Amino acid sequence: MKSLRTPLIVLGCVLTVALAVSLVSANMLSRRLGRLQMDYGFADSRMRAISLEMDTLAGMNRFYSLRSDSIFMMTLRLDSLEAYLQMLELRNDYTGYYLLIDTYQNRFHLRRNLEDGTEMVVRSGYCGTGKGWTGNDDGQVWDFSTPRGLRYVIEKGENPYWYRPDWYWEEMNMTPPEPDDYVVIPDTIPWAAQIAYYNDSLTASERIYVQRVPGALGSYKLDLGGGILIHYGVGRGSNVSHGCIRMSSSDLEALYRTLPVGAPVIIY
Repeated sequence: MKSLRTPLIVLGCVLTVALAVSLVSANMLSRRLGRLQMDYGFADSRMRAISLEMDTLAGMNRFYSLRSDSIFMMTLRLDSLEAYLQMLELRNDYTGYYLLIDTYQNRFHLRRNLEDGTEMVVRSGYCGTGKGWTGNDDGQVWDFSTPRGLRYVIEKGENPYWYRPDWYWEEMNMTPPEPDDYVVIPDTIPWAAQIAYYNDSLTASERIYVQRVPGALGSYKLDLGGGILIHYGVGRGSNVSHGCIRMSSSDLEALYRTLPVGAPVIIY
């Protein structure tokens, strides 16, 4: 019996120590789990709070965006209504040819008021008008809307040049060239030869650096002031221009030959 007592005592001590270690480890693990639960619980609640704040901010952003868009659209509608009222007044007070530009349907209507008070539609068709707000990759933005209201033909011209402004290059994320970098087409050659030189003698990369472009606006222009022209262009029937009014070649020539300088143009 004595020979077994010592191993049993040793075994009991080992088991006791092992149990104590297990209890301490279990207690430490329990505390750790409690801390983790509190930490994750706090993080979860914090995340829920942040999520609610983000949802609130997103809702406010949508609200103010819709409000801004509504104000912008209301301004356009008011401008169009004012232009429409000007058209009604024009019918009563003006005799002669005048032009209507519908920026919503992108149509034009050439009309004539006769001295006896009757009115007739001379020509109608599709046109292209401004495309509105546009931006580039650098965060620059431009408003290329066609301005609404009553304007007048202040100047007419044949064989106009298009002078590329700085925003032409900036819109394509390019740096506007220095004056010495421009490719110049000689104006000592005839108009048709200048157009052929631009299209046939220059590469695509060279044409980008031509500031004074022949033929881009067609054979005629009607200047409405403020940089707004009536000229030839593609995309008729859509909002595609940088503010000008684009016409087909035949419609442009008809307007050029019909509307005198000083003729009213109502844009709505």
